[in-house]
Amino acid sequence: MERRVALGVLLTAALSGCGIVEEGQVSGSVREERSGRGGEPGEVEPGEVEPGVLKGRVVDAQGRPIEGAEIVADNQLLYNSNAVARTAGDGLYRVDTDVRATFHASGTVVRRYNGQDYTLSLAPDDDAPFAGPSGAIRNFTWKLTGKKPDDLGFYGSKVLFRLDLNDQINTGAFLDDEKVRLTLTPEGPLIDGSEGTRIVRQATRNGDGSGLEDIPVGRYRIAADYEGRPLRVKLLDGGDYAEEVVAEFAPLMTGIYRIELELGLPQG
Repeated sequence: MERRVALGVLLTAALSGCGIVEEGQVSGSVREERSGRGGEPGEVEPGEVEPGVLKGRVVDAQGRPIEGAEIVADNQLLYNSNAVARTAGDGLYRVDTDVRATFHASGTVVRRYNGQDYTLSLAPDDDAPFAGPSGAIRNFTWKLTGKKPDDLGFYGSKVLFRLDLNDQINTGAFLDDEKVRLTLTPEGPLIDGSEGTRIVRQATRNGDGSGLEDIPVGRYRIAADYEGRPLRVKLLDGGDYAEEVVAEFAPLMTGIYRIELELGLPQG
């Protein structure tokens, strides 16, 4: 009897060492993923690459694990053939990719902020595609600003404006939008709960118009000036001109959020 038990223990250890585990069992590497070292959330690691598996961890800018983030393993050979997983409380996820195809990993997090749901992209530590049977580790960070891989825009959003044409007609002067300076002061915490900082920046032109790019999603008190001369401000979709306006980002489509303003010269 003792000999049978010993043989069973040795067999289980051998199978586990080869990565072969019966249903309901957890290998040592997977157990480390779930519990971490020492039980601290910041110490949980995804372990080593496993054949046929995409896995990793999602954290915020402070390194805290994010639960419920969506990770997509996009099959690059077959259209609309994706594998999807959501992160657990420790920020870890796993996706089966054991098919003969190349995959690309991406991720999003959804957060409710001032009554509005925002779907925001996650920043990968490695954006390279990988062979499904080989497996890969892709960790993600929720960043409020910064360039996306391959220059595909920014993690932050845009504040756009247009200058009141009536001012230019009435004054006969052409106003250069790149001479506009915007001042954004956070009204409360940003979408990730952080405090945020005051932003004072000269406007630039981009593919969607004129304004500021890569602004963290939040609620801001906004003022503007033209070569040091204060401008009147209002939301593009209505309202009255004022010295400043409080605004937050509205959805243009899923994952794209903007504040749109109209700016005018002071009266008198």
